[in-house]
Amino acid sequence: MDLVDTKKSFLAVKGQFFQMFATFLVSIIIFSLVIIIDDLPSVTGMIHINRVCNRVLEVFLLIVSFSVFFISYFTYPQTNHNHSLIAGFTFLAGGIFYWIMVVSFPSDLIAVETADCPKNTLLIWSLIRFINGVCFSILLSVKSDSKALIKRRYLFVTAAVVVVSGYIFIKMPSVSPDLIMDENGLTTISAITTSFISALYVYAFIRALMVFIKTGDVVYKVLTNAFMLMFFSEITVLAIKHVNDHKSLLSQLFLTASYIFMFYAFYIQNIRRPYLLLTKAKEELDGYLTELDNLVDQRTNELRSINEKLLADQEIARGMQLSMLPAEMPGNEYVAFSSGYIPAENLSGDFYNVFKIDDYQYGICIGDVSGHGVSAAMLSIFTFQKMQSLMEETGAQGMSIPSMVLQHIYESFNAANFNDDMYIVMLYGVFNIQSGIFSYASGGLNTTPIRIRPDGSIQELDNDGFAICKLGNLLKPKFVNHQVLLFPGDKLIIYTDGLTDARNSEGEKYSISRLKKIIQKYNKWGADRITDALVHDVKKFAGEKPADDVTFVVLDVLPPF
Repeated sequence: MDLVDTKKSFLAVKGQFFQMFATFLVSIIIFSLVIIIDDLPSVTGMIHINRVCNRVLEVFLLIVSFSVFFISYFTYPQTNHNHSLIAGFTFLAGGIFYWIMVVSFPSDLIAVETADCPKNTLLIWSLIRFINGVCFSILLSVKSDSKALIKRRYLFVTAAVVVVSGYIFIKMPSVSPDLIMDENGLTTISAITTSFISALYVYAFIRALMVFIKTGDVVYKVLTNAFMLMFFSEITVLAIKHVNDHKSLLSQLFLTASYIFMFYAFYIQNIRRPYLLLTKAKEELDGYLTELDNLVDQRTNELRSINEKLLADQEIARGMQLSMLPAEMPGNEYVAFSSGYIPAENLSGDFYNVFKIDDYQYGICIGDVSGHGVSAAMLSIFTFQKMQSLMEETGAQGMSIPSMVLQHIYESFNAANFNDDMYIVMLYGVFNIQSGIFSYASGGLNTTPIRIRPDGSIQELDNDGFAICKLGNLLKPKFVNHQVLLFPGDKLIIYTDGLTDARNSEGEKYSISRLKKIIQKYNKWGADRITDALVHDVKKFAGEKPADDVTFVVLDVLPPF
């Protein structure tokens, strides 16, 4: 039994370190072969070919450098991984130096080697590798426990300082070609510098290996291979006798392979891993909804079999969303409300609510969220919950000022972990039956409330406002309160764009002009009659299932007699 356990342990260790061992073995073999054949007469005359290959590899390294930077930069708001962001800016600095080399391609590919070539080529190579070695050695020495987010503009400034300083150093007259390479190869200063960079990569390799052994994180396993190849790249540089000999080309190949490993590590850390965590969270949500489904089934006894008990996630979310909509409209002898609601799908992106704030004020909200389906339903439920929590915390005072309500929802939305492409457009208003004033603020709803007078004349109200979206770090919008005085006999209709944008089979829009005609036709009737007429006319025009949700609310200021 002990022998079996020992064998299993050995196989597990072999599987963990096989990739590193294979990388080391292949690198040793290739390095030895190039050292042997580099001095052969048949290969010493291939300088021009090697120069072309070096330039092609530099283009590839330029692309990979900027790719790593873009991955770390644009995923940082979601991952908040500081080490990854700093490393990405390190690759940005290296990519700029590669770009400096790339812009001189035409002349370098045609011209014969000059005295400046070792300076302009080897010096930039060494500078890039020195920056990489220092950065990764420091990052692997410091734990990434800080929850504070880094201001990315500071890193842009730091990268700019590094690039400018390096460029000035390269162009210094005192940095002559003789200090870098002579007829025997690298000078003593170059050899010492290259050895120091090699030591940095050895240190980074050891740190990454220790973290991998401790945590088993595959990212650090990939990094160990990358640092090993970077080390071989520097060792190969020590043997260079000419800037474009076979050893210089091999050094570039080692570095290119290490960059490929680096790119894969950044892909795992910043793209694949968050996606897996999101998938796991979705599975947990699916499990929660299934448990909720079973609980509903037990309490209601509406389902007769196990297959009927397992409702789809969409059906459960639909029930949760519909439960948020008002079962009946409030009202009294001074005001009446009515609503029309035609969902395009089982789960709607539209929402509305009318509720009593106190004895004299009624709150009205209507809105639309991005998309349809489960995500839209969850977003509309979020809006309802935030308004309900604000009502519970502040009472009538907090719900009486529409702009403050929208400001609260905007801040709560940006504090939540929604995707950047999700948003809410809505309008919230308060009608005071004592003063007859309807106060409202717009959160980006792109339709204009319609006021209709007893004589049938129509007024479109102002409705400018900022959508509730994920721009809290950039913008702090000021929501504006609007007011309109409603007299007895006046009616007010608030609606989403699904009403006027509904299309028939010929692609024609329902249009605001048709909406006005229906309102004027039934203006003498009450709010419920207008609602029934609008719903009937929309279904007649666009069918039972329009392309977008149709939602509207009718406010009717009742005459005294």
